[in-house]
Amino acid sequence: MNVIRPFFNAILIPVFGLIACGGDNGDSNPVTPESSSSIEIVSSSSSIALSSSDGGIDYSPAIRMNKLLGKGINLGNSWDAGRSNADVNTVYDYSDDYWSNPIQDEWFTIVKAAGFNSIRLPVRWNQTAENVAPYTLQASRVAGVKEDVRIANSLGMPVIIDVHHYLELYADPLGQEAKFFGIWRQIAEEFKDFSNDSLVFEILNESRGASDAYLNEFIDSVYHIIRATNPGRTIIVNPGNWGKFEEMAKLVLPADGNMIISGHYYDPFSFTHQGHDDRACGVLWDTTDQTALATMVSDFKSYIALAKKLFPGKNKTYIPLNVGEFGASSACTDVSDANRASYFKDLLEVMNGLGLSWHYWGFTGVGFDAYN
Repeated sequence: MNVIRPFFNAILIPVFGLIACGGDNGDSNPVTPESSSSIEIVSSSSSIALSSSDGGIDYSPAIRMNKLLGKGINLGNSWDAGRSNADVNTVYDYSDDYWSNPIQDEWFTIVKAAGFNSIRLPVRWNQTAENVAPYTLQASRVAGVKEDVRIANSLGMPVIIDVHHYLELYADPLGQEAKFFGIWRQIAEEFKDFSNDSLVFEILNESRGASDAYLNEFIDSVYHIIRATNPGRTIIVNPGNWGKFEEMAKLVLPADGNMIISGHYYDPFSFTHQGHDDRACGVLWDTTDQTALATMVSDFKSYIALAKKLFPGKNKTYIPLNVGEFGASSACTDVSDANRASYFKDLLEVMNGLGLSWHYWGFTGVGFDAYN
């Protein structure tokens, strides 16, 4: 029988009340989750806020959407499944069951009942898309993702969809950019009728290697593709080097108040990834180690300071931040759920206290499972 792991409950129950507390840093972007019984799926043509009368960018649309995202979870290793050694000239035909982890309708109910506000739905589009223009997407994939978005929306949970695991783009950015842009033209068109509160677009997950040099070009091009058909849609940008917040300093973003920066946090890596990809086990989170906790606090305060410096908004606001992925491997039997829970408690107190939204990686079948 599948059950919620003990640390999963430990993550949520003690910290729910902390998310609206705000920090002591004068933060003007606090995240206070909003919820509703359902989200209406309708077309929206509302425009974006670009600048205010005081000359700063008006980030209020993005800040509002970040509140709606609140506490979230990834349904990973499903639509993002695929081949690590794919032939770029082959069009593959697989679904969300390719890694034996197909999304079940009841997962959304479980996630909602556990108290989460939103879903991040990673999707690998490219390996099942045609290789010649217009790079037609796999119809069953589009339909399946739409259905999952609708189910989440019916429960009042907005969804983030992205372009995930585009390994071929990371390795050959110029050779793949036309296909990347073609994929986004279709995503933008296919999903334009979902309301702006129900769906968020994330341009590219974890750019790294060769693609980092072209990331700003990709962001700018895809931004304009999206805005042509989705003028009021919130857009998420993931920095380079595997989504590191520190890479914000290299981002050049449009002057658009409906954008969020999302980074990934898996520090300390020796703890979060032990037992994963044959890494050694036995690393415990020491709740008495004030140095480790101080490092965590310092990390996130530095991310906020960087966002304030690089992307300031009116009324002392700044571009809102989301932690799109964080988690800890469940592969090691000598690391208890209780020990992982202590790590998550410390981490979430920091993230919540500083006003960030977040999405845990992941629900099940990902090696960092909250549900098994």
